[in-house]
Amino acid sequence: MNHNGILLGKRHFLYSTQSVIKVEGWTFTIAPELKLIAGGSANPLKTLISIYHETEKIAQLVLSHRRCESDLSVQAISSDISLEMSPATRTVNVAVKH
Repeated sequence: MNHNGILLGKRHFLYSTQSVIKVEGWTFTIAPELKLIAGGSANPLKTLISIYHETEKIAQLVLSHRRCESDLSVQAISSDISLEMSPATRTVNVAVKH
């Protein structure tokens, strides 16, 4: 298994340190030193996606679900990383700036 699913109460979280992670039809490619935590929203139409470097949250995104499609929006992002999104292919690349 390449990720851990964690169930806390009624909320399910996805925790992953892998470099390629699939979340609700989107593929995230993240730098090896980063972690991704997805889920936990009380709203079933939205999935919160947080990206961490060690213990610091460096990005927060929201995946909004509709009948046949989903939209990804960035709520916050650190200037220490670069984020490339491609809605057509549903891919997101996250890299640490050096």
